[in-house]
Amino acid sequence: MELWNATKLAFKNFSTFTGQTSGADYWYFVLALVIASTAFSILDDQLATVFNVVTLLPLISASSRRLRDAGLTAHQFWWLLLPFAGLIVFIVQLGKPGVTSAK
Repeated sequence: MELWNATKLAFKNFSTFTGQTSGADYWYFVLALVIASTAFSILDDQLATVFNVVTLLPLISASSRRLRDAGLTAHQFWWLLLPFAGLIVFIVQLGKPGVTSAK
């Protein structure tokens, strides 16, 4: 999926914590957020702060769906309470390949 389509999909499903998001969709969305946040930060730090707060819920919901796609639960967010090491563990878990379900 393309960067723009993945970003639109993530914002469209900003309040959907169920379902799944593919790895490509998730990482394209994160890339779009990093690019936009960097651009806003160059323009004005307060603008970047507002952007980051507004995009926090879509990022959390996309992360929850990505964890579910990797065969994990949203309980993995607890890793973020550990300084530094928890963030590394969380990112590694987000990078796991998706689990295919047998139908």
